[in-house]
Amino acid sequence: MTRALPVLLQGDGFIAVAKPSGMLVHRNRFNPRADAALQRVRDQVGGMVYPIHRLDGATSGCLLFATDRALAGPLSAALSAGEKRYVALVRGAARGPRSVVVDRALRDDNGIEKSAVTALHAVAVCEDPPCSVVLAQPQTGRYHQVRRHLRGLSHPIIGDRAHGDSHINRAWRARGVGRLALHCLSITLSLAGETLDIRCPLPADLATPMAALPLWAEACAAIPDLSGPPLSSARP
Repeated sequence: MTRALPVLLQGDGFIAVAKPSGMLVHRNRFNPRADAALQRVRDQVGGMVYPIHRLDGATSGCLLFATDRALAGPLSAALSAGEKRYVALVRGAARGPRSVVVDRALRDDNGIEKSAVTALHAVAVCEDPPCSVVLAQPQTGRYHQVRRHLRGLSHPIIGDRAHGDSHINRAWRARGVGRLALHCLSITLSLAGETLDIRCPLPADLATPMAALPLWAEACAAIPDLSGPPLSSARP
């Protein structure tokens, strides 16, 4: 029997859970029998659920579902107008301005360029090993947007098999980072006059190796949410 995903926030018509790295949001034709978050949450609540946004399979963190189909549209619109915060451990010590807004269009699966905007803040920097903790706030929701924008700045996310460096990733696996070092830390949105503030602690598989780095204290001072106890794995 599979374990329930940790519930971050639940209310009338919605539920937010912590998705672990390595789990799809929903099954697809390439993975028709995958252990997916949609099926897990459906079983937890005992009814249909509707994903409001997507997280890459390798990304962990806040995942929001509607439990009332009529609320799916309003929740989606509220999320588009709200704020999503991601934390990433990236290759290299960030130099120059600590904050930058990347406004660079990205091609979708059909080769069509679409606008993509991400605010990036290097909150902690380390020279040895060369790495940085980055707070990313995407303003749009394109495929692999945060990952591709960081790669474009020559700071790919550690553990990124699609947009990173296999040699660098191998070295970081020896340091305990055996997954994509990207986590959706929080979602804030306004729905029917109420503010929903959804927060997800770092999971242990990311918090433990990051806490061993010299930049950890600086990162926690800049993002206090990082300093709490890690979330245990939700995998079977």
